[in-house]
Amino acid sequence: MSHKVFITSALLCLLFIANAQNKAGLIIYDIKYPNENLNAKPVETHLLFNDSISIGIAYATKIYTQENVGLHQEKGGVGMTFKYGDEKGEMIYRNFNAEKITLRFPKSAALDAYFVNDSWLKINWEIKDELLAIGKYTCKKAIGTFRGRVYIVWFTEEIPLPYGPFKLYGLPGLIIQAEDTEKMFSVTMKHIEYPTNQEFDITEPIEIEKKSIQEYAYIQDHFEDIFLEK
Repeated sequence: MSHKVFITSALLCLLFIANAQNKAGLIIYDIKYPNENLNAKPVETHLLFNDSISIGIAYATKIYTQENVGLHQEKGGVGMTFKYGDEKGEMIYRNFNAEKITLRFPKSAALDAYFVNDSWLKINWEIKDELLAIGKYTCKKAIGTFRGRVYIVWFTEEIPLPYGPFKLYGLPGLIIQAEDTEKMFSVTMKHIEYPTNQEFDITEPIEIEKKSIQEYAYIQDHFEDIFLEK
């Protein structure tokens, strides 16, 4: 009799662990960059995740509508806004077991969709004692430097997964809010579901065209030249 009870308890424990590990979540952020431009609208970004993978999606046509494409009047002259975005959108995929990050960039006025294998760079976070209530979550403050920029973030251990917006990650809880010290970048939480019953695809976003991280950096710096050459 005691053996049967032991086996049943063990199975229940395993089922509980498996259920906890398979919990999926969704957080919707509003991301604004640069933050000092009062006319810039935040970009809605969806972060989907399970126990080991996260994928951030922005500029997808189902969640993003681009305005003022083409030439338009600006203070001091004429500005140009290029068409950007497609059905899949811009993606940041992270596989935490494999320590792999893949970036997917949508079709634009200058280029077809492509993907990049980025470097897995760990952020050295300094966790502070300060607490902040954001929505129903109690959040802790952390400060970290990533590629030369200092970020201040608020994360919650109530969702003990190391995910976050943009390329911010690696804390003992989900990042709910963030900004950089220069006020060029800001992230606010718009909606959160954890766990969620929604079904979604978080497979690695692979396209026909692959570019190196060096080619990607060149595109970011010379997009207008590439457009004019097309």
